[in-house]
Formats: sequence, structure tokens, C-alpha cells
Amino acid sequence: MKGGAGGGLLNGYHQTKKMNHPTDINKIYWYILGVLAAIKMSIHLFTNTITRYGLHRDEYLYISESDHLAWGYMEVPPMISIIGKIAKLLFGNTEFAVRFFPALIGAISIILIGIMVRDLGGKKYAQLLGGFGFLISPAFLGSNNLFQPVSFNQFMWLLSASVMVRIVRELELLNFKNLANLPTKNWYWLGIIAGLGFLTKYSIVFFFTAMIGGLLLTHHRKIFLTKYPYISLGIALIIAAPNLWWQVAHDFPIVRHMEILASTQLVNVSTSSFLFSQFLDNFGATIIWLAGLIFVFTNEKIKPYRFLGWTYLLVILLLLITSGKDYYAFGAYAMLFALGGVALEYWLGQKSLLLIPIITLLNLPAIPLALPILPIEKMEAYSLYIRDDIGMEGLFRWEDGIVRNLRQDYADMHGWEEIPRKVAKIYHNLPPEQQRTCLLFAGHYGQAGVMNFYREKYNLPETYSFNASFVAWVNPDMDITCQIDIDDNKQGESESFFSSVLVDSIENKYARDPGYIYFKSAPRQELRPVWRELVKSRRAAAGY
Repeated sequence: MKGGAGGGLLNGYHQTKKMNHPTDINKIYWYILGVLAAIKMSIHLFTNTITRYGLHRDEYLYISESDHLAWGYMEVPPMISIIGKIAKLLFGNTEFAVRFFPALIGAISIILIGIMVRDLGGKKYAQLLGGFGFLISPAFLGSNNLFQPVSFNQFMWLLSASVMVRIVRELELLNFKNLANLPTKNWYWLGIIAGLGFLTKYSIVFFFTAMIGGLLLTHHRKIFLTKYPYISLGIALIIAAPNLWWQVAHDFPIVRHMEILASTQLVNVSTSSFLFSQFLDNFGATIIWLAGLIFVFTNEKIKPYRFLGWTYLLVILLLLITSGKDYYAFGAYAMLFALGGVALEYWLGQKSLLLIPIITLLNLPAIPLALPILPIEKMEAYSLYIRDDIGMEGLFRWEDGIVRNLRQDYADMHGWEEIPRKVAKIYHNLPPEQQRTCLLFAGHYGQAGVMNFYREKYNLPETYSFNASFVAWVNPDMDITCQIDIDDNKQGESESFFSSVLVDSIENKYARDPGYIYFKSAPRQELRPVWRELVKSRRAAAGY
């Protein structure tokens, strides 16, 4: 037996076969996990307060969806809108409200990793290393800093794996005999988590497909001859049913969304860059998750949990087959950090703590690329150094395949508030009667989202768009005599107005979006019926 701490750790696994409560073997070191979780929460709240990069274009979409609660949207299931609504009710329409829950779910993830380590038989050092790996990983520093379904989806993957570990421990206790006596509580929880996970992000289907495959590749395949997995499936389908019905009623907009995504973004994903990113995105913390992956396939005493290793590998395979983006796999790493903590404690005992300063030093250069901790001017200079001098240009390749000076996420956080501020200047200079019949229209969801996010601040009417889910919220019955139009592209002559003047644009040089602002007036015809028919046709095309 290797390592002083490790001996007790894995001897403990065998002891659990004599216990009624398999998770009672080791305690949870709450003071360790609490400190790590507090650090995680503080990092995100401090970063968002000090550097002030602003909200990301996608965040403006998701917070807009919270103003229009529904069972589904063009891009995502409904959970993100529900979380957004709760955030706004608690903290108001503020950037703090938008960023609070992703940070919180990241902190809770550290607690859950510690509990999962305990359930795997890990003790103090294992819980510390597992939680630390998640804390220091650039992948999760980036994910938990943005209000997107990604953070909550990653948590659902981790929670599903954690519950499955408990189910497997129960199976091992029974030695696969008298399965009729298997406790059903965790199977109920698994179904609830699967259903809520589906309402969070559809990619949880990849995870459960991989986990089922992982179980089939081990001796745990016998469980599929019992009723329990099908009880979980039934619960999951009941919870997911409203969104499934919504998809059917709207002619499966997720399919159209994925087709567009595949043709415009996923086409630029290469196998080599995807695989390389799996190591690069966690940087030094790869030491921990890779140790867990090796450990679960090589150590006989942790063999009951080998399905976790197969789950990870099958997730990677499924994403390679479907040309998924590198971050689609991030949710699978939290469970590997738990395994890695157990592995390193078993192999090294107390000496495993030496990895903490080593990994921290390794990750320091990567953290600014995941978390916007540097002022934007310094961030650009640092990015150019990493891109040109270190040769890591892949980090700066945007979804269109072009390499630029900043990471795309950082460019997506700049220049946005210029749009409502400049539109307000135009709008409030109009006579009151013209204001009442002025259409505010945006070319894409980021522009429409930021306009509506700051709508009260600048005393503006609602901005409409035909892009993404905004098409469902357009008022089709409007008197229109003028229009303030926001677009990514410069426009020529207007088909609806005699006058179309480019008035302004985003000046921030770091912004991804040019944000051209046009004022259009002098209608060529009565626009009310034209607008009504246009709205009708666009909604029909979107499945509404």
C-alpha cells in the first residue's frame, strides 16, 4: 500500500462493505472546502467589480430571456431564464445580478467535488486537491465568470456523476445480489437531475449517453436488467416534457439552431485543436485530472468507479464525432478532479500538497486568458505576447476561424453600452410625436439585448429584432414613421424610407461589434401593414 494517507483511504473502501451507510467512512472537511469555495466566489466577484469589462453579448440574450419566461427558446432550454429572473428579483437589473449565480454555482461545485471525493474514499488531502484543481483551472475560472447555461450545465454533469457514484457504492455493498432491495432514493435523484439538466442545456444528453456507455463497459451493466434505470428515465422525461412539447410545437428550433451553428462555427473546429485544448484549457490542473483518469483505469481498488473514466473518454469521442467545441467537454473534468484528488492522496500522501504551489505557478500565466483580471490595454499586450512570442495563436482564433489580437470572449465584453447611450441621444432629440412612432430595431441579439438591458437607465422604448429568440417578442402592430437601426454592416439605400443616415457607431477599439447606428425617416409608404406582414413571415420561419 502506497502513501500513509492512501492506505487508510482505500482500505476504507473495503470496510464500507460491512457498513449500512457507505458514505459514513470518511468525514467531509468542511473548513477546507469552505475556504476554497469562498476563494472561488471572491475571485469572481472581485474581478467583475474591479476590471469592469462589461457583460458578454450572450449574457444580454439570456438576461433578455428572463423577461419573457417560456418553456423554451430558439437557442436554449428555459432554466437560464428562470435563474436570470431570480437574479433580477434579488439584485435588480444590474451586472452584479447577472454574474452572481455563475460564481455561486462554481463555489458550490467545489463543495460537491469534496463530497464526491469523500464518497470515493478520499480524505483530507484528496478533498483539498480535488477542490483546488477545480478552483485553479482556467476552464472553470472562465465558465463561472459568465452568465451562460455552460456553468449550470457543468454543475449538472458533476451532480449526475456524484449521484451515480453513490448508486455504484450501493451496488457494491449488495455485491449485485438481491437487487430488489437496492435503495431507490438515489435513482429518483438521478432522474430529477437528468430532467433538470435537460432543461438547462441539451448537451447533458451527451453526458448521459456516455455514462450509460461507461456502465455497459463494466460489470455494472447488470443494472440495466433491473427497473431502476427506467424509473430514472421516466422521471427525467416527465420533467423534460414541457420543453419537449415546446420543441414539437415550434417545429424543433434547436435543430435549425444547430444546423446554423454547424455551418458557421463548428465547421472551423479541427480534431487536433479540440484534443490539444483538452490539456491546455485546464493547464497545470491537468496534472490532477489526468492522475484521476490514469488511476481509475489502473488501480483495482478504485475499479468499481471505472465507469467514470469510460464516461469521460466516450464524451470526448462523441464530441469529436459531432465536431463539438472544446468547452463542450468541460463538464466532464470536475468528476476527474475528484478522482485525481483520491489518486494523488493514495500515491503521495501528504507530499501531494507540494503540487499546490507547483500547479499555481504553472497556471498563473494562463489565468489572465481565462479571467479578465488585467486592464484591457495590458490584456491586449499580454495576448500579443502569448500569441506571437509564445506561439499560441490558437487561443486567439475566433469562431469564424480568424486569429485576432484578443480572445473572442473579451472582445465580446466591450463597447456595448455605447449603443444605448448613443441611441438615446438620437431618440430624445426627436419631437414627442415622432418618438411615439419611432421603431428601435437591432440586427442581432447582442445589440437588442444591451438596448433592453439599459432601457430604463436611458428611458427608451423596447428594442426589437428578428434575430434569435427576439423574433418571438416583436410587437406586430405598430405605427412607424421613423426608425433607429443598429447593424453590424454598413447599409445602402433603404427600401422603406427615403432618408437613411449613418449617425454613429461603437468607438471602443476593443469591441467586436461595429454597432453602426442609422436614423431612417420619411417613409415611402404606410408601414403598419408592411411591418405586420414582415413580423408574421419572420415568426413563421422561426416556427412561431
